[in-house]
Amino acid sequence: MPKSKRSTKKRKRTSCKVNCRARIIFQISEFGTYNVRTFIEGHNHTMVPTVSRHLMPVNRNVTPAHEIWITSAIKANIGPIRSFRMYREIMGEYEDIGCVSNDFKNFVRDLNVYALDSDAHMILQTFLNKKELGNGFQYFYDVDDENRLRRLIWTDEVSVKNYKLFGEAVSFDATYNTNRYKMIFTPFTGRDNHGKCLSFGAAIISREDVDSYSWVLEKFVECVGNAPPLLITDQDPGLKKAVAAVWPQTRHRYCMWHITMKVAEKMPQRLRDSTEFKTNFGNIVWSEFDEPAVFEENWQNLMDEYDLLDNRWFSDMFDDRSHWIPAYFRDVSMSGLFRTTSLSESENSYFKRFVHKNANLMLFYMQYCSALEAQRHNYHKTTFADETGVLPMKTRLKIEKHAATIYTNNIFKEVQDEIDDSQTHCNMYKMEEQVDESIYTVHDNVDGKFVVRHRLSDTYTSCSCNLFVRKGILCKHIFLAFRTLQVERIPDKYISIRWSKFSILSAMVPGFELGSAPSQNSIIGNNKFFNIVGNCIGYVGDNQVLREELLAALIEVEKRFAKEGRTESKLQAKHRLFKDFYGTTAPEVPSVLPPLISKTKGSGAGGRRKSNQEKAMDLAKKPLRNCKKCNTMGHHDSRNCPTNKLSN
Repeated sequence: MPKSKRSTKKRKRTSCKVNCRARIIFQISEFGTYNVRTFIEGHNHTMVPTVSRHLMPVNRNVTPAHEIWITSAIKANIGPIRSFRMYREIMGEYEDIGCVSNDFKNFVRDLNVYALDSDAHMILQTFLNKKELGNGFQYFYDVDDENRLRRLIWTDEVSVKNYKLFGEAVSFDATYNTNRYKMIFTPFTGRDNHGKCLSFGAAIISREDVDSYSWVLEKFVECVGNAPPLLITDQDPGLKKAVAAVWPQTRHRYCMWHITMKVAEKMPQRLRDSTEFKTNFGNIVWSEFDEPAVFEENWQNLMDEYDLLDNRWFSDMFDDRSHWIPAYFRDVSMSGLFRTTSLSESENSYFKRFVHKNANLMLFYMQYCSALEAQRHNYHKTTFADETGVLPMKTRLKIEKHAATIYTNNIFKEVQDEIDDSQTHCNMYKMEEQVDESIYTVHDNVDGKFVVRHRLSDTYTSCSCNLFVRKGILCKHIFLAFRTLQVERIPDKYISIRWSKFSILSAMVPGFELGSAPSQNSIIGNNKFFNIVGNCIGYVGDNQVLREELLAALIEVEKRFAKEGRTESKLQAKHRLFKDFYGTTAPEVPSVLPPLISKTKGSGAGGRRKSNQEKAMDLAKKPLRNCKKCNTMGHHDSRNCPTNKLSN
């Protein structure tokens, strides 16, 4: 039998062609007058009502005002429908807009078509232009055997400066569905002097394998100058191999949250409901005060008590303990900045609010720049509040007032808590005087006993809790010793530059000034025009005379520039706008082809794979429903009732 042809479902569309013969034809006479040659009055259809005439194609047109509005909305990750609704709110009525929502959508479609199959070439050309400006912009890319882009990394001058100052610890975590090719977006994230997210650079890769991660890590060092002392990631095996091979001197730490979330599904069924085990396990693995030997002893005792010595997952986690247990990072500088990748995940979520999942590479980069500008603007807002506002004191100690002048407000709150706790939770248990050292044993009502050593020769002070090493701020135990020693100011050696106020940073670090990324808006000065027109509308207010005068003046200006401004055709004007929007021209033959759609663990519609515990938590959030078959309240109905399996 011959194969049946596959039927394609045709879209049902209306047609405006109804073969209407109504017309009027004029003819010029020999005297230069017009005579009616043909006149057919009757129509075979009803006329368009007055209220709908603005919907006729002849009355619809995407004007320059629309174009500027739509392109500005795209950069802010606002789609055509939402931007159309916002434009309607400004215009007041739909018939005053001049077009319909489909016209907005078609304009965005044409904008995407302009860069179709050329966006990889265009983004590389944009990066090359930025680098040639000499402003510190760096980028590297890699192509496959078919000359398709598969890896790209970039940084700017501001990001590199930030890394030099705040790059002691870096979080690196992949995010998905940020572009039409489903390439993995991998930003390098740190903390600024306010403790907020800070971007050091970003990359996009087509595959999550050892080669791709190794390439990214190598090129990141070429961009910023050196590898970070501490890197925190998830347990990706390819990333683990890449870090060990490319950054052998970097301490690689796993996200503890990802590991501890797996405990519930990895433990035996008999322990699933044991809150005692979960509490004991959490106390052991999350403690930052235990030495490695103490942790190992506590772990072995716990495994022995609950008969888990033969459990493969717990054995593997113990073998890998130096990558995630805080006890093995007590002596690592700034290791307390990250114990989980939550900062990276927060940063990824932040970028996703700016980036559309179907954006081409050029749109993705422009929206990324918008997110970066917003991040740096928020830094300046926080800095302004920090430099102009004073937090209330909790104690009467002079050292607290001194701390308030040094640290940013967010960090001062933590230092302030340590100073307050030194009075409310700590007591001097024992003091010993040696030749060149005073030893204080502090009893902490919350965390136990700790030893503070104060060297007399150089006033060096340390605590066995190692908080200053781990996070760069003094602990409550040292503040208690300082009170005993009558120290009223934090010594300069214990003032961490990275947590200092902006004014102190600017004075101590030559050339430090956290700037902003250059604007991606190629149409320079549009904001001034909008501000001036908006101000004029606001100034006239409800004064009808002034409103009519302003409108008449604007109409005259519009008529003048409509004649003297654009000289090219409508199509040429649209292509020029597209070129201005992207900042580069789409080539006829691109030198680098765009990547194919990546097949990664995060490219599916469901996102990353969820653990059984996460699935159970999501299910618990759903409302219960009454099953008519078993007459019980649950998360099922008669179609998928558990009794169906029993009856079968």
